[in-house]
Amino acid sequence: MAIKNTSWQTIEPGQIVTFSYKSKESKRPLKRTVLCINPNISYRKKNGRITKFFVGLQISVQGEPPMVSSKLQRIMSRLGGLELEEGVAGARLPDVVDKIDTARIVKQLKPFYDNFRTFNLRECKKRRVILEVDYKKIPNTAIEILEEDAVRGINEN
Repeated sequence: MAIKNTSWQTIEPGQIVTFSYKSKESKRPLKRTVLCINPNISYRKKNGRITKFFVGLQISVQGEPPMVSSKLQRIMSRLGGLELEEGVAGARLPDVVDKIDTARIVKQLKPFYDNFRTFNLRECKKRRVILEVDYKKIPNTAIEILEEDAVRGINEN
């Protein structure tokens, strides 16, 4: 599993990231691996204050079994397939996702709603984030097909 240090500002939709996050119920931060849907979404509270969230599908949590690779493959296919961008494998999502796109994506992934999570971005930024360059749960056959398509595209040009 190859990893790469990154910052919260450089995360794009579709990337798979790993970070530690302490939820309100937990006593200590847990290491989580998440497929990013929207890295920075704003929400206006009733008192007028704006809070920012990181929205994603939780693939694995420390201490629990990770998501099965076939389930991850179904999620990727619902999002438009696998994409290889700058050596990083992830879901094929637009570079900029707004609230409407986020709602549409969440609706597409309704069967996987139990894995959908929002994280307070202020709490997230307290700890480092790691970009998963080639996540081990993505099936090798999907990656091989993606690489063949990339080679075929280069040869046609």
